[in-house]
Amino acid sequence: MAQSTKISSHVHRRSEIVAFVKSRGGARIDELADRFGVSTMTIHRDLDQLDSQGMLRKVRSGAEAPPSEAFERSVEMRRGLNVTEKDAIAQAGYQWAAQRVDMQAVAVDDSTTALHVLPALRAHLPLTVVTNFLPAINELSTDPDVRLNAVGGDYVPDFSSFVGPQSVRTLRDMHYDVLFMSVPAVSRGMCFHPSSAAADLKRAFIESAELSVLLVDHTKFTRRAVHRICDLEEFDAVVVDDGLEPDDVQRLEDAGANVIVALRSGPAPTFDEVLP
Repeated sequence: MAQSTKISSHVHRRSEIVAFVKSRGGARIDELADRFGVSTMTIHRDLDQLDSQGMLRKVRSGAEAPPSEAFERSVEMRRGLNVTEKDAIAQAGYQWAAQRVDMQAVAVDDSTTALHVLPALRAHLPLTVVTNFLPAINELSTDPDVRLNAVGGDYVPDFSSFVGPQSVRTLRDMHYDVLFMSVPAVSRGMCFHPSSAAADLKRAFIESAELSVLLVDHTKFTRRAVHRICDLEEFDAVVVDDGLEPDDVQRLEDAGANVIVALRSGPAPTFDEVLP
């Protein structure tokens, strides 16, 4: 009877872990241990089992929802994930760009990471901002010092953004000083997206930028998607957080990417030290 109760407890806890991770898109090992009142080693064993069953994906820092579900998370849910990493990445990316170009016109794609750049842009007002992302449009539309150029097209509720041929044509008729963007997945030195229309639009964003800055936290390197956007080396800067393993950073640099590692705590990087 005791053994049966123990097995039932494992099954129930693992079911609850799956529900918790899927509801948030991801969770840390220590967070799960505290929530379920067990040791981190127990959580590791639970995640190993759930990963082998395809219920979730175990990553170095914890667990994520399966890729197909992770891509379908609502924007509000994505905005609550990896906030510390996104803040650090956005700050480092903004500072890198601000030292290299007079930001009079900036583009922001439909990524929640790029949203973290918006507060820093207040230092450059008046400013033109180009975006296809409804949350960015809503945030900027009431600011009289922002000339908002909203890229229209086919509205996709899953991404809270506009995509499609009309959006691509609009971007190809533009030119802006710097682009801040992110992608759902990075693999083999390339960026990917689950949507072919979104991948096309992100390529158009890059082509119209004087400088392009990719903002990607370390969790993007554990995900996969079907449609290739571009090689990492096509960006003028690739900003990652210090959760990415040093060996992975080195591989990106060896492949030709200009990598900036943003510290999740502590001072921002000194760019004359980290850049060639």
